[in-house]
Amino acid sequence: MELPDLIAALSDRRAYDHPVDDFRVIQTHISVVFLAGEFVYKVKKPVDLGFLDFGSLDKREHFCHEEVRLNRRLAADVYLGVVPIVRTATGVRFDLAHASPDGPPADGADTAGGETVDAPAGGAAVPAAPAPVEWAVRMRRLPEELTLESWVAEGAIRPYHIAVLGRRLARFHARAARGDEIARWGRFEVVAGNARENLDQSRARFEGGPLAPELLGRLSSALERELDRLQGRIERRAAAGVPVDTHGDLHLDHVYVFPDRDPPDDLVIIDCIEFNERFRYADPVADVAFLEMDLRYHGREDLARVLADAYFEAADDPEGRTLLPFYGAYRAAVRAKVSGMRAAEKEVPDTERAADVESERAHWLLALGLLEPPVRRPGLVLIGGLPGTGKSTLAGSLAERAGFEVLSSDVTRKELAGLSADASAADAFGAGVYAPEWNDRTYRELLERARDRLLRGERVIVDASFREDGRRKAFLDLATRYRVPARFLVLEAPVERVRRRIERRLAGPSDADVDIYEAARARWEPPSAATAPAMRHVDTGQSHAWSIEQSVVHLEEAGLL
Repeated sequence: MELPDLIAALSDRRAYDHPVDDFRVIQTHISVVFLAGEFVYKVKKPVDLGFLDFGSLDKREHFCHEEVRLNRRLAADVYLGVVPIVRTATGVRFDLAHASPDGPPADGADTAGGETVDAPAGGAAVPAAPAPVEWAVRMRRLPEELTLESWVAEGAIRPYHIAVLGRRLARFHARAARGDEIARWGRFEVVAGNARENLDQSRARFEGGPLAPELLGRLSSALERELDRLQGRIERRAAAGVPVDTHGDLHLDHVYVFPDRDPPDDLVIIDCIEFNERFRYADPVADVAFLEMDLRYHGREDLARVLADAYFEAADDPEGRTLLPFYGAYRAAVRAKVSGMRAAEKEVPDTERAADVESERAHWLLALGLLEPPVRRPGLVLIGGLPGTGKSTLAGSLAERAGFEVLSSDVTRKELAGLSADASAADAFGAGVYAPEWNDRTYRELLERARDRLLRGERVIVDASFREDGRRKAFLDLATRYRVPARFLVLEAPVERVRRRIERRLAGPSDADVDIYEAARARWEPPSAATAPAMRHVDTGQSHAWSIEQSVVHLEEAGLL
């Protein structure tokens, strides 16, 4: 049965033999999930992606059973069994009467559609099961508001919840299956092949697709450097039998937190990898790194550290912690690849496709940030302050020291006006090319240029006054959107010193005089709750070297030096 026809048929509530008062269909790159009342039905798409083969009905049935078996390790009460989907006189239906709760049908079971089989002596003939047109995994529906992703989004999760999760994962890995067959999948050649495969399978997205081709080069180079550095360590751990049968797909929306339940039922983890042992048999660090990366992706580096601290202490594996950035980058690349695959599917609505592309970009940039040393990591630094506080001078020095490209509001404004950088455009405050509409145009252009450079994996300094808090927020939101570190350095100096600097200033891109300085000072907006966390003050009233050293401390804190 063709997939679109199957989706349409199973979107009819008559396909279910139980009340369906809340219904929704969700598509991933490999599955169609039907949320139907109190239950969930997950159908595997007939796809062969190389790393996954659901190409035949028999294979899809097999992997449905594997999904139930493996996920019962961490969610025993959620996975109810495997259900055949059949065609009847009244339409396509889930055949719960012939569902398999514990495993595949016994060898030799008769599943001939529409015929009868002999009943036990003295009994009446009973109809055999209709031939399935598809198979589905049947699950209990869990409250979406209890996913770890929802808890994090609401700011309601506490560090101790994450610490408990870290310790539970360490216990799960300690009890997981291991052995020579599993350990060989943790060998360096397998790990390196998996990591390179993510890039290879996404190459078309960089070459003529929605991703910047320069980013692919950055990712490839950074990956190979890190593989060279870690080869011996990865190989040694595999030889020692460290790899286990992991979960393989640990991200925030697969973890459910039930605070009113007693342990161990307070944590439920679903949706492990069932379709490829190469992805599931791995160093345990590769498993916990997925969750640690996802916490970073959701802006909770603090909770990511709590998770890592609790996990590696409980696992007694200090060496494993040194592998966390590499495996975190690998997991971010997996998420980027999956988002790209979903965005390429024709049945995905346009709004969801756009969100997938943004997720794809952000995960690739997060991966690059984890692979690169701080001095090469993509990032955004805003250097703001009143005229005469030394913004352009400091921006140039930091760019030279730390490999940033500088985008200057003074230069950009005059470029848009068709003027050379040194040409005078002096006017009264808020007049001429400094009128509000010109300010809006200049900041829009700076924002677009910063975005283009970040999407190439570059490091950007934006040199502008950032007097209005809304303008700061727009740039900091851009950094959040693409998961790159950001800081807003506000330059400050004593008023009289600034006035003397402006009076002595020679020709250059800035047109500000003392009157402009005073007008800007009177209109300076304090930071909002949204921008204050990224703001750091730099005293430029002393030597230039002192200003640089202060800035370096702030950039080190942000992971950019």
